[in-house]
Amino acid sequence: MRTTEIYVFSAALAIALTIFTLFTALNVMAILVLFGFIMIALTLRSLEDEDKRKGVLPMLLMTGLYSIFSGNTAAFLIMYECRFRREIQLLLPAVSYALYAMLSVERDIPQIILRFVMLIAGASLLYLFESFICRYYDARNSVCKSVSVTALSEMYTKKLNQELVIKNFLADKNARLEERENISRSIHNSVGHSITAAIITLEAADMLFDKSPEMARDKIHTAKDRIRTGLDSIRHAVRVLDSEAVSISLADFLNEINTAADEFVMDTMRKIHMDIPENNDELYIPREHTEFLTGAFKELLSNSVKHGNADIFMVHIVADSNHIKLTVKDNGKSDFSAENAAERLREGFGLKKLKSYAEKCGGTAVFSNENGFKSEITLPFEGGHNE
Repeated sequence: MRTTEIYVFSAALAIALTIFTLFTALNVMAILVLFGFIMIALTLRSLEDEDKRKGVLPMLLMTGLYSIFSGNTAAFLIMYECRFRREIQLLLPAVSYALYAMLSVERDIPQIILRFVMLIAGASLLYLFESFICRYYDARNSVCKSVSVTALSEMYTKKLNQELVIKNFLADKNARLEERENISRSIHNSVGHSITAAIITLEAADMLFDKSPEMARDKIHTAKDRIRTGLDSIRHAVRVLDSEAVSISLADFLNEINTAADEFVMDTMRKIHMDIPENNDELYIPREHTEFLTGAFKELLSNSVKHGNADIFMVHIVADSNHIKLTVKDNGKSDFSAENAAERLREGFGLKKLKSYAEKCGGTAVFSNENGFKSEITLPFEGGHNE
């Protein structure tokens, strides 16, 4: 039951009984004083958060004196406010009256019994009325709370929907920006490298034209091949941009790796030993993984020449329906070690980017330096058919 509703009910009962008994009171001043103390006790009881029965003995004394000085049988109902167990609370007014009547000079037993029964009935009505009021307020508060919760829930759901729309928009925008960045980087890396190589080759052909026309012609053919390769890279990037496919077959990916390796050998005159699986048109790899691994392969080769002056490379690729692993090892000279690995990864943009992407996808990127720099990149995925 609600403490506020009980207090209002108890205060109303005390006020009503006091007004009713002022006309029959044996001592009006005593009744008023006791009424004041009872109201104070009711107020203090309503403010208590702990057990409300600890003040029951003072209340029993004040209500008993109140009943005696009232000179009215109905005043014994004030003892209903002594909060004992429910059974004792209902019987207390009637029992107290019976004891008072037996100790007084009045010996009208039938009258005592009648008033005894009436007090029990009155206490029972008070209990029912009090229960009804408390249940009514509980139900009303429950409805108000339910309405408030529903309103808050609707507001919260609306806010979440708005946030979800914004997040989806930003996610889609970021995905498009990332896709465009990947395409532009792919075009820049492939086409820029091919055109640069073609320009150098044409310059060499120009220098050889007068001395050795045949060698100059070979250089021109080589430059034409590199320009065609650049155009093929542009067409491939455009097809990827327009395509809805999210996966690329292992065979196509291996062709891209072989093409990148041939271009690197042609440009740098280095040696690459390839250990790759047979072409598999049934195994598909996420497109973003293949683009990343192709770019990582080119960057690892370039870095090894630039920083380690490597001239021999061992490339190993393994793939199944759940993982793909690219391993690149060279014979270059590098000061990379287990002691400075964390600092190098933190400061070096290239290796840091490779490790960040791999870990973001749930994979690993491990770099070591023992008789040459070695990179191992493993990416997980769910293999299947092209979508």
